[in-house]
Amino acid sequence: MSSVEEFHKAESDAKSTAAKHVANMLQKPGQLEKVDQYKRRIARKKASVEARLKTAVQSQLDGVRTGLTKLQSALEEIQEIRQSLKEVDEMYTACEEVNAKLEEVKTVGAEHSQLAAAVENLKHIFTVPESVEKTRFLIDEEKYLNAHKCLMDLENSRDDLLFELHKQPSDNPSDDYLLKRYFADVESLSNALAKQLWLVLQRMLLIVRKDPTMLVTALRIIEREERNDQRMADRQKLTGFLPPGRPKQWKAKCFEVLEQVAETRIEANQIEDREGDKMWLVRHLELTRMIILDDLRVIKITCQPCFPPEYEIFDRFVKIYHKCLSNH
Repeated sequence: MSSVEEFHKAESDAKSTAAKHVANMLQKPGQLEKVDQYKRRIARKKASVEARLKTAVQSQLDGVRTGLTKLQSALEEIQEIRQSLKEVDEMYTACEEVNAKLEEVKTVGAEHSQLAAAVENLKHIFTVPESVEKTRFLIDEEKYLNAHKCLMDLENSRDDLLFELHKQPSDNPSDDYLLKRYFADVESLSNALAKQLWLVLQRMLLIVRKDPTMLVTALRIIEREERNDQRMADRQKLTGFLPPGRPKQWKAKCFEVLEQVAETRIEANQIEDREGDKMWLVRHLELTRMIILDDLRVIKITCQPCFPPEYEIFDRFVKIYHKCLSNH
């Protein structure tokens, strides 16, 4: 059915409906007197509908007008952008010749960057043997914070120079090898310091009663190294360069050592076996219970203030002791 036929059908239906409506209104003779009143009422309704229709059409026209205005504005802006892009393209084409001429300047700049890094670390390069001995002495004297500061200075100097070689690879691979060999003692110092930190953590329950500052120092160094690991990982994502020995993951190693402490505390108190006494297991479990409760009391009261809050050290030790006792 075409739109014209649909229109005629709708008009016919409307007339039929109107005729029925008028017939219903004028069924009685007395209703003829109200014809004028009916006409005025219908006229008011018609005027109201026409006013609403006019308002709706006007609103639609205003919307169309606004849309056309915005489309015109967008078209003008697109033309301006097209012209600007054309100008930029012309400027970029003109810069290609300049880029070729500046290639030598870029090479000199890269060499200058390497030399600047070398000059900046020159003092550390010449004093590497002295700094290594100083760091080793500080570790032996248990001055771990100062030792760690010297170690970080050595690592920063080594990493900066290696990073410059990474940015501008040398034709001679021995440059990288010689630099790593010159700073070879740095990694051994890091391992030596780590070994001392693990000893502090292994004796944590004893040390915290006598000198809690030593435990705090060990934890501060572990947190510093954790931040350095994160910083180096972020730089690796940007540059692809990762210094030797990274990531150290000392925080994860710290938790492993603490778990070993709990295992040792549980296993070390078994002084009897079934052959010596039939009640050995009862005494062993009772002694284990007393040791665990005493350790947890020390951890909650004395150790907990020394650890960073995010370690949740008391809750962690409860889980560790539960795990170790179950395994034992």
